[in-house]
Amino acid sequence: MLHIAIVEDDAEFGSWLRDRLSDCFSSAHARAEFDTFSTGDAFLAMVEDNYSFDAVFLDIELPGTDGILTARRLSAIRPETLTIFVSGREDLVYDTFAERPFRFLPKSRLEEMLPGTVEALLKELRSAPARMLVLSDTFGDVYSFPVDRILYIEARNKDCRIVTADKETLIRCRLMDIESKLPQESFFKIHRSYLVNAASVYYIGKQTVSLANGEELPLSRSRAEEVRKAFLRFAGG
Repeated sequence: MLHIAIVEDDAEFGSWLRDRLSDCFSSAHARAEFDTFSTGDAFLAMVEDNYSFDAVFLDIELPGTDGILTARRLSAIRPETLTIFVSGREDLVYDTFAERPFRFLPKSRLEEMLPGTVEALLKELRSAPARMLVLSDTFGDVYSFPVDRILYIEARNKDCRIVTADKETLIRCRLMDIESKLPQESFFKIHRSYLVNAASVYYIGKQTVSLANGEELPLSRSRAEEVRKAFLRFAGG
C-alpha cells in the first residue's frame, strides 16, 4: 500500500486531484491511500509526528509556508519522499529546481500528464530498496519509519521499542514480525531482545555493542561470532 499526500488549498481542486490520482493508481494495478492537506504547515506537522509518505503532490502557492519551502523542510525530515509540484504558476518551474522535485506538473496540462507521472512514480518506487518499515499494532494503528533512520529495536514483553535517530516509539507487536520486514544484510540480532541496524554500529566488544550515538547494548555470547561476521559482510571487510 502506497501512502500519497496532496497539499492543495483549493478544496474542490484537491478533491478532483485525489479522485483522478485514485483512478491512475487503480489503472496501474497499484493500491494507494491518500491524505489531503490545505496547508504546507498541516502536512509538515503530520510528517514531523513520525508519519511518512511515499510521495506528495504539492501546490506552490499556499497560505502560510509556501510549497517550495514546504518541500525544502520535507527534504530535511524525510528525504526519501518524492515531491511532485502541481501549480498554475508555470513561471516558477525554475524556482523549484533547487528542491530536486520528481516532477513539475502545470495545472493546465494536468489531465494529460497525470497517467504518465503515476507510471514513472511507480517505477521509481518499485526499483528503490526497502525505504520504509510499515507496522500495524494489535490495536489496528499503523506506523511507518524510514529504514535508514532506525538505530535499533528492542523487544519488551509484548511490545517493541523502535529507536530512530530522533525519537523512540513503543508498539504492541512481535520482534520476529519486524525482523521479517527489514533487509537481512543490514539488520541483525545481537541478542534475543535486540535487532540492530549495522549502519549505526560503532564498536563490537565481547559482551556489548556500542552505537554511534553513544548507547551500549548487550551482545549475547552465543551470537557474538555471527554478529561480527555479519557486520564485516555489511562493511565489505
